[in-house]
Amino acid sequence: MFEGLFLSLIIVIILCGIVFLPRLFHDISKKRNRANTYAIINIKTNKGIRVHNANTDDGVKIILYPHKNWECMTWQFIEIENEFYLLKNLYTEKTFQPSSLPEMGIYLSQNTLGGKNYQYWELIKQSEETYLIRLRGTELYVTISSCKNNSPIILMLLNDTDEQQWKLVGQKPIV
Repeated sequence: MFEGLFLSLIIVIILCGIVFLPRLFHDISKKRNRANTYAIINIKTNKGIRVHNANTDDGVKIILYPHKNWECMTWQFIEIENEFYLLKNLYTEKTFQPSSLPEMGIYLSQNTLGGKNYQYWELIKQSEETYLIRLRGTELYVTISSCKNNSPIILMLLNDTDEQQWKLVGQKPIV
């Protein structure tokens, strides 16, 4: 009795492997070949921008989190026009924008990609490795609100501090 059940289980596992392994390898290859994928790391904290708890819902806060080579901390930079980008999260397949009308202190939240004006970001090179990130059509910059883990990323006027300085770290996560 147990031998037949065990043999059936082995056959099911082998069949699942035959069906799903090629797809798994295809997905990994596809993920490794994505272009322009980066972690966005704050200069002051060496922590990155992430969707809170890797949640896929719209409206979830964008936060500061210790840098990991994870999909939820990797952003694909899709150039819209010269130096303006739409930033697509590899895990959620969404972007970030102000949580309401853009003004000082407003936190960033995740939203479905839709080509909305408040989803376009300008990268302003500061040095060989650092950038400011400004919301298109405004004078508001991506800024950390605190050095603590899970603190919200907010918009602020230019203040010329490390809280607004970012480096891009290329990454090709598979998880």
